[in-house]
Amino acid sequence: MQSRRRGIVDSAVLRGTRITMTAQVEVALRVLRTVAERPDPTSPLGSGDVARVLGESPSRISRVCAELERTGLIAGGGRYGSHGLGREAVRLSGRAAAPVARSVRYALTLAAQYTGETACVAARAGDSVHISASVGSEWTLHASADVGERIANGTAIADAATERTDLGDGAPRVFESRSASVVEVATPIIGPDGECVAVVAVRLPTHRATGGVPRARRAVVAARRRIESMIGRARRAPDDRGPVDVPSRDRSRSEPALDATVRILGRLAEGADTPAGIARSTGLRLDRVQRLLDAGIRAGVVETRSDAGIVELGWGIHGWHRSATVPVLTSTGAELVAEAAADAGVFGFITILKGIRSFTVVEELGSPDGGIVMMPWLGRPHPVIGSDGGPTLVMEFQPDDLAGLLQKRHPAHEFELLVERIREVTRAGVITIDSDHDAGLISVSAPIRDASGAVAGAACLTGGTDSVRHRRSEIEDATRALAGRLSDLLR
Repeated sequence: MQSRRRGIVDSAVLRGTRITMTAQVEVALRVLRTVAERPDPTSPLGSGDVARVLGESPSRISRVCAELERTGLIAGGGRYGSHGLGREAVRLSGRAAAPVARSVRYALTLAAQYTGETACVAARAGDSVHISASVGSEWTLHASADVGERIANGTAIADAATERTDLGDGAPRVFESRSASVVEVATPIIGPDGECVAVVAVRLPTHRATGGVPRARRAVVAARRRIESMIGRARRAPDDRGPVDVPSRDRSRSEPALDATVRILGRLAEGADTPAGIARSTGLRLDRVQRLLDAGIRAGVVETRSDAGIVELGWGIHGWHRSATVPVLTSTGAELVAEAAADAGVFGFITILKGIRSFTVVEELGSPDGGIVMMPWLGRPHPVIGSDGGPTLVMEFQPDDLAGLLQKRHPAHEFELLVERIREVTRAGVITIDSDHDAGLISVSAPIRDASGAVAGAACLTGGTDSVRHRRSEIEDATRALAGRLSDLLR
């Protein structure tokens, strides 16, 4: 009798522990979102600030942050009690975004070029909507849309994010909102099951609205169609082999709930699945998988599809790795560029794509050539055609797509040369451009890839022709190595 009572008590305690640990996972994922969903998720955010945002006690959030840091989802922020986005969260974000990353970038680039304005994709996470991808306007005065920005209620993006289109009922609506200075035009991106997975939008200043709004409406519809077509091709079929054989004992029962959650999220980063499919692939008990998925749904990280029993990661996490890219490149990345440039005796740069122009975010301008100096390029845009890193930055665009973006701006022979150079960097992983006619420079660039595998920038080492030409192979190897190290930082 006594042993039976002990068993009943233990069972009750165990059930209470399960409830507590599931609730702890939910809080942990909310903390993660608070750190991640910012324009710069790498900047230090104190655990006390997180506690105030979530309405939790500082002591509880401090303990949760310690667990999140242990799993790699967040990282120490450089000052006591502060945190930034961790490498494991960056990896999850990149893997989840990978199937649609290139399609989203091209669709937004085309919309931004067609309208001249800022184009973006936003997605819902829990009860909020954040921008997860953006291509800025080339106008000096423009409406911004930074990745990580939280969307206010009553805007076109917020309204579009609540849209649902029953299959066969026709195209989703285009929404429009106006403030004193900004017009926003948005339409939902609809998945194969009729659910809104994200929103594509264009923002523009009100003084350009007369001609700009009609163009923006056409642009968001075209971008939506392009992204939706990719979603249909990229969506992975769930594991539907039927009911899972639940093991009598969870093979990882002693594994902490947060660690098990990280494994579940990693499985979903590969594509949508059923709880049974996740249980099969992770070796976790089905009932535990379901509880942890429920915590993820309540926290706004996991979403259910209208298809019965299918879950997936929400598009809200796609922005996590994107918003971390430039801060990482301009901090730790700048140190690697300085080191590589000094070792090779050349100048060093990192460029990224802004719209359809090359933009320098890091430069190392020592004096490697005996007093010859390089004009600063930091913070300055340059047309992709004619930019040393240009072929690398647009190497994932198809020639026909590039033609739609560039041919009207440049002569045919310049465009053909760009396409030839793209083929070279795609084949060799590096490209050397000898600008002998332009002050005797040789520039070597190689692609920097982010956590989704997409090209996020170009690593460039540049020097005078006389000092670099006979060392071309050495400088190419150094540039490949630098690009690899920078890619490792981002993924």
